[in-house]
Amino acid sequence: MTLDEAAAWRAAGALITHKMLGELSYEHMLEPVADGDGYRLDLPDGVTYTFRARRGAFEAWTVEPGSARRLGAPVTDPRTLVVDARAVLGLGGLRLADVLAELTATVTNEATRLRRAPTAAALSTMDYNLADGHLAGHPRLVLNKGRVGFSAADRARYAPEAGAGLRLRWFAVHPAHAEFRCVGDLSRDALLDAELGEQRAEFAAKAPEDYVWVPVHPWQADEIVGTLYAAELATGVVIDLGESADAYRPHQTVRTLANVSTPGRHDVKTAVSVRNTLVYRGLNSAATLAGPSVTSWLRRISAADPLLGEKYRFGLLGEVASVSVKHPLFGHLEELPYRFHETLGALWREPLPPGERAISFAALPYRGPDGVSVLAHLIGGGDAVAWLTRLFDLLLTPLLQWLLRHGVGFCPHGQNLILVVDPAGFPQRVLIKDFAQGVDLLDEQLDSYASLPPEAAADMLRWPAHLLAQSLFSSVFSGQFRFWAELLLDELGLARAAFWAPVREVVRRYRDENPDVAARFDACRLFAPDVERVTLNREHFAGQGFDKVERDDEFDVRWGRVPNPLHSADPGGAW
Repeated sequence: MTLDEAAAWRAAGALITHKMLGELSYEHMLEPVADGDGYRLDLPDGVTYTFRARRGAFEAWTVEPGSARRLGAPVTDPRTLVVDARAVLGLGGLRLADVLAELTATVTNEATRLRRAPTAAALSTMDYNLADGHLAGHPRLVLNKGRVGFSAADRARYAPEAGAGLRLRWFAVHPAHAEFRCVGDLSRDALLDAELGEQRAEFAAKAPEDYVWVPVHPWQADEIVGTLYAAELATGVVIDLGESADAYRPHQTVRTLANVSTPGRHDVKTAVSVRNTLVYRGLNSAATLAGPSVTSWLRRISAADPLLGEKYRFGLLGEVASVSVKHPLFGHLEELPYRFHETLGALWREPLPPGERAISFAALPYRGPDGVSVLAHLIGGGDAVAWLTRLFDLLLTPLLQWLLRHGVGFCPHGQNLILVVDPAGFPQRVLIKDFAQGVDLLDEQLDSYASLPPEAAADMLRWPAHLLAQSLFSSVFSGQFRFWAELLLDELGLARAAFWAPVREVVRRYRDENPDVAARFDACRLFAPDVERVTLNREHFAGQGFDKVERDDEFDVRWGRVPNPLHSADPGGAW
């Protein structure tokens, strides 16, 4: 089914409005009250919204699609809700305008996605890198595709929803301002030969041999390199080498690009100084340069751990090389906002192993035009609990092993996790990516840390066990599982209690089978009666800190506490 432009806009607006009612109510930014068989939200100036919803794990709201009404009329534009609720949300003046602009861009990008949305069956067998362009984006954040800085023309060229390829721009930088790093079994020459092939000789004729080469997103080349580096381009400190022969497709993150001309070549994570969700998407220099060291360290641990490397085959898509450029002027002014220090750099990440059917975890809750989700399609007519138990084991047991035995906390949100399934759609193993800014440590000394390279250790944050475990609650249990449970109730009639029971069983079994780390397990408070509520939209709507000097060190903004579905089953069956 193909939607025309107006129908796609209304459909996207309705989806986002219903999501906004649910997620902002979950974060207590809006306060609906029970009203008959549904809920009522009273706003200033006599405006009332009504909708039907159910409450689930973490006290979240699942708003019934199509049920929301404003003064009795169906809602199709979330901007109207923001304007109606602006006093309640604390929005006014420039911040109100900023939120409305970012929301308009989000609806526009969602409308583009809906106009060419495939079925779940088609998406589940699509090439991973092409499927990424069809996804709905961050499940919790309402303004999740704002991409502040992109024009309409940029959106048509560079947004993943556009389904278009792009070509990297390569630059050479004087070695006084750039640094290259790689894993031990790689070299700069080997990497450039593998990534550029015959094009390397063409580029080499344009720059001195000792210059450091960096691939650049074409938007960044025009908007940032062409402006902030104008002096360096004029004086030969930075040299434009030309455009890549290969075409790339952007992932949902926009700045990570997959090679679609020569699939065996690496994914390239680039700096793109657009603001999407909570931060500008540049590349922090220290984390970028540490990426290969962190990769090598994680590989050594995995190879020596039979549970990770052999039994579960928990895959690490390593960041095998990186380059970072320090701007000759802006780079030495420490008081400048962080985005001026993250303008030029790249990470080369291993592509997916060939021959495996790989699906992003972010794609699992995707629902096609027929209303069927990828999760439900993969489960098919089989035993849903058996399918889910297998997936929970493949994901949670390795993550717990990394956390409790090796003191490594990943950022396992849907975009960073990849599920490998067999031809019948049954889970086989899990892979994880994004280590440069997504790996933290415990604030105690573990045996695994003895081999941690100093340059990596210097840039990795350390946390008490219960805070490091917060990544599991935020990114997995609340960030993914609470949505899956509601979706499978709607599609398959799977009771939510039946969904959460195997989650608890897998986590509890790990503790039982690993008594030597039981004390550290308990310190993580995974079975605590309640946990902190993660409130990303509160931070986003407040809009504070987009131009701060340093990024947040905290995992997430948290507000209040909610029952923990891992503690025990809900008597009412919500989990």
